[in-house]
Amino acid sequence: MTLKDQVWQTLKSISYPGYSRDLVSFGLVSRVAECDGLVTISLVVGNLAPDVQQTIISLVRARVEQEPGVKKLNIEVGAPQVANPRAAPAPVAPASISHIIAVGSGKGGVGKSTVAVNLAVAMAQQGLRVGLIDADVYGPNVPRMLGVESLPPPQDGKITPAEVYGVRVVSIAFLVPADKPVIWRGPLTDKLIRQFLTDVAWGELDVLVVDLPPGTGDIALSLIQHAQPSGAIVVATPQEVALDDARKAVAMFQQLKVPVLGVVENMSYFECDDCHKQHDLFGHGGGERFSHELRLPLLGMLPLEPSVRAGGDSGRPAALQKNSQAGAELRKIADR
Repeated sequence: MTLKDQVWQTLKSISYPGYSRDLVSFGLVSRVAECDGLVTISLVVGNLAPDVQQTIISLVRARVEQEPGVKKLNIEVGAPQVANPRAAPAPVAPASISHIIAVGSGKGGVGKSTVAVNLAVAMAQQGLRVGLIDADVYGPNVPRMLGVESLPPPQDGKITPAEVYGVRVVSIAFLVPADKPVIWRGPLTDKLIRQFLTDVAWGELDVLVVDLPPGTGDIALSLIQHAQPSGAIVVATPQEVALDDARKAVAMFQQLKVPVLGVVENMSYFECDDCHKQHDLFGHGGGERFSHELRLPLLGMLPLEPSVRAGGDSGRPAALQKNSQAGAELRKIADR
């Protein structure tokens, strides 16, 4: 094995801070060069928070400099390149937000909002400072799922987020009547995403979860351009029709240089109360095959439970229900 290959293998063994996945699979290493023991590594971390950048650089330096044959190590730091740099606006997300996690899906109706809400609540229950943006402008369900109906009064010219179960939340549903549809083109949704990032008094946050609408359209692009998320989670069911569209969502995030943290398979099975047998209503093993095909972690498999539906309708998420199998799985995902 050449020294260059040896360095690549070492980089593949270094985990992204706070995750089990390595830097190379996250797409954070763009180049390794070597000449007579002089090793140069190009890291694509310029869009990350300064403390995260420094942690990654320190991890790389500590590990690679120990490799036999490495006489000197140079580390270059760059940022992801967008397809059209002239059209890409400068990021506007506040520095007080440590990490932004986008939750997306290629297809509607797969439980994306359920996953986003429950992950936010589960992380808040762990003691993290968590915010949640309901960016599904055309179908904003997050307020109902959390049992909140309105925002507090604004302060100092900024929107004050509602707070429930330790999660600070904003949604277009707080700003328009419940029976009024939002019929907007891209420029208006772009302005709203920017406003939710800059004109909300978020305070210090460890994680901001963003519930995206289905698909790969304007709102997802606006979030990525304005906020440069730390990572994305893709939600799908085991059904091939859903996985076909989830594949497009993964490709979008990867094309726009957003690390895909993994896949959550929702509605994996239904367990009968009487016979206690598992029934695969939407197929079996689709999420596992999908994640293996795309070399992504399968973060969790959520059963189809009446309590999840009931909790979403009543504003008490499954992540708070100790007897919910889906809730336990969601808490495990949040632990990762």
